[in-house]
Formats: sequence, C-alpha cells, structure tokens
Amino acid sequence: MTHKSGQGRYILKFISGKYQGGEFALEMNQELIIGRSSELEMVLIEDMVSRHHAKITVSDDDISIEDLGSTNGTFVNGEKITKCKLKEGDRILIGTSIIKLVYEEYDANQPPPPPMDGLINARIEDVRQAPSLTSSASRRVAQQGYTAHGTQSGVLSGVIDQVPLPDLLQLFGSSKKTGGLFITTPGGIEGCIYLREGRVYGAVINQNFDVPVEKSFYRMMCWTSGSFLLDTSASHEFEKPIDETVESMLMESMRIIDETHALGDDVPAFDAMFRIDLPIVPKLRDLTPEQLDIFQLAMAEPTMEAILNHSELADDIETTKAVMHLLHNGYMAVAK
Repeated sequence: MTHKSGQGRYILKFISGKYQGGEFALEMNQELIIGRSSELEMVLIEDMVSRHHAKITVSDDDISIEDLGSTNGTFVNGEKITKCKLKEGDRILIGTSIIKLVYEEYDANQPPPPPMDGLINARIEDVRQAPSLTSSASRRVAQQGYTAHGTQSGVLSGVIDQVPLPDLLQLFGSSKKTGGLFITTPGGIEGCIYLREGRVYGAVINQNFDVPVEKSFYRMMCWTSGSFLLDTSASHEFEKPIDETVESMLMESMRIIDETHALGDDVPAFDAMFRIDLPIVPKLRDLTPEQLDIFQLAMAEPTMEAILNHSELADDIETTKAVMHLLHNGYMAVAK
C-alpha cells in the first residue's frame, strides 16, 4: 500500500478501551472480520462486541468498514454506520474500543517492516497491561470490581490527548451512552460529565456542585490533556439538571471558546488572584450594575475561579468581560 510521499501501510491503532496501545497492520486485498468469535483474526473479548461485529475491507482503491448486523452497532467519527469508506484519522467505536486509522510511512530504499502480528493475534492474554487509571476514576473502578483492563462492558478508558473531549462526546452522544465520563487533568483537576441516553444532564468539576452544570461543561471543553473513563453505571442527582443534546452543548462551548480567544492575550488565568487597592480611585458610579456585582464578588473572594463560580451573568464570557473592564480601568489588579 502506498502513500503520496512514499511507501507505507495503514494501521488500526487502539487508542481507548480494553486493548488500548494495541495495533493491527492492514494488508493489501484483505478482508478483516472483527468480533468476539475465537476463530476470527481480530478477536475483541467483551460483552458489547458481537460474535461477528464488523468487517474491514482493504483494496487497491480504498479501505471500507461494514457493520455485520451487530447488537450494539459500529460507529465512525460518532456516526452509526452500515457501510462506509475510511480515511486516515477516522475513529471507529466498536464495543468499548476506539480505534484510529493511521498511516505509517517507511523509507522506500529500506526493506519494509515485518507484518505485525496484530492485536493479541486475537488472544486476550497477549494484550499489554492498560495504563493505570488516576485518582477518583481508578477508585471508582476498583470499588466496582473492574480489572485493570476494564473488562466489564460498562467501562471505557483512555487519554484525551489522543481522543479530544468533543470527539468523545460526539461518539457517546451518537451511540446513546448513559453514565459518567470522568476526566482527570495532569494537574489533578477532576471533572465528570453525566449522560442519559446520549444527552447531557449534568457536569461537575472537583465535586463543586454549586457551580451551574453548563459552566462546568464549557470549562471542561478547554481541557486538552489528561485521562478519561466512561462508567455506564455512574449517575448523580443534580439540583438543577439540564437535558441537552451533545451537539448543542458543543456548539455553545465552541462559541464561548472563540469569544474568549477574541478578548486577547490578557484574559486572566482561571487561577489568577486579584488585588484591590484602597482607597478606590475610579468612580463606582461609572460601573454598570453587572460590573458592580462582579466588583463586589471580587472584594469578597478575589480569585478568578471564585468570581466565575458565583457570577450570575449568563456565562463565563460575560463575567470575563466584566473582570477585564475592572482591570483595564484600575478598579483592581492581578496580584503578582
């Protein structure tokens, strides 16, 4: 199989789930059946995978995937498919495994690398140990009896460096997942997004349930590194739950992120602390009622996080604009 810039081959790379880290090289003119049946070339041993789940066909012209009437379906980039062509970078969801199609090039002047034995060569005992889960996510798994591989059908884990949160949520929304998507950042911040039949009903960061669900959700959409775990048994009762599609929540989060970037490079960091010098020189009467409310919040608890958490403005972007007005006009300053 060739690529525009030289020779190479396509690889199915398991970036999440029970077989995370495994790879399977595709060969020319190959038909690869994926399923739970032991006689197949690629065996995925888990409850959510059918005996003959999906078929990948490699030809001179393209790579395609076909669902073989599986119970739980096959998804490509969040869309449930019957049959479709694949391209480099596509993400396939089968059971609790997210598989990415990647291309590996090699020097045409060197002999090609030997064919991979595939993931497990279809046997579970050959799969390398999955990365250990962090913090509360790992405790949740341990408490409910899951193994390090997440062998229960209700658990799917991985890293958001490889599967961005918006992509994950689109997958889970399309496949109508129910449960809690737990995320832990490298800095130890923990969040969870709660789904019911693929719709978002709750979200929380660091167990702070006083923060509105929408604010917590939109903030997590800025996270680009860390680990995740979907536990389909997890649920929580929120005082003010929502009932929104993943698509609508993602669209609104993208708007907020874009508008935040448009504010410039001097947007205070989430962990910024402020200083209010007395006497206050600028006139308070020059502030709008909304700006005055934000200034009062800053006097009570002068941190960006606390102001964003307690602000009654529509969203974080409006609160940030008010904070920046106060900073630019001398009502307060970022503490050094």
